[in-house]
Amino acid sequence: MRIGLVRHFKVNCPHKRMMTSEEFRQWSERYERAKVIKNKVEMYGSKWDICYVSDLPRAITTAKEVYSGNLHIDKLLREVDNAPFIHTERIKLPFEIWHVCGRLAWYFKSKSQPETREETRKRIEAFLNKIDWSKESVLIVFHGFMLYNFQKELKKRGFTGERVRRVKNGVLYQFIGENPVSTESASDDKEQSVS
Repeated sequence: MRIGLVRHFKVNCPHKRMMTSEEFRQWSERYERAKVIKNKVEMYGSKWDICYVSDLPRAITTAKEVYSGNLHIDKLLREVDNAPFIHTERIKLPFEIWHVCGRLAWYFKSKSQPETREETRKRIEAFLNKIDWSKESVLIVFHGFMLYNFQKELKKRGFTGERVRRVKNGVLYQFIGENPVSTESASDDKEQSVS
C-alpha cells in the first residue's frame, strides 16, 4: 500500500517581524482565512484511489489542484492550533519565537495550547483507524505540523519512507507499507467521518 502526504500550498499571509501575543493571535486568525499561492506539485505520475483532505480551505484548495476525483473531507486532519505561549500586553517578540515556542509549549504539555500532544496523537490514530484500507494508494492533503506528526504514526504501523524533518508546502511525501490492522472498530469510526 502507498500513502502520499501533501502539505497545502503556501498561504499568502504576511506578518510583522515583532508581535505582541495578541498580534500573533490575530495573525493566526487571518492565516486561517487567507488565500494560498498555487504552485505545480510534482506527483511523479502517481495515480491515487482516494483522497482525504482537511476541512480547512487552504487544504481543500490544494487537494483540488492535485486530485481530480471526489474529496473525502475530514476535520480530524485539521492543523494543530498554535496559540501564544505567554500573554504580553506591550512586549513584542519576533514572529519566529511565537511560532517555535508555541510548538515547544505543545510538546511540553503546556496549558497555553488548545490541544495536547496526546490529543493530537489520538486524533491521528482515530483517522488512521477509519480510512479505507482496501485501497492500494491513498492521498492525504493537510497541514505541516500535522504531517510531521502523522509520519511518525505511519512508521509505528510499519510504513517506510523519507524521514521528513522540515515539511515543505506543495510537496508529495510517499510511504509504503502493508495494510495495518485497525486498533478500533472500523465500522464505529466510519459513522463519525465527515465526507
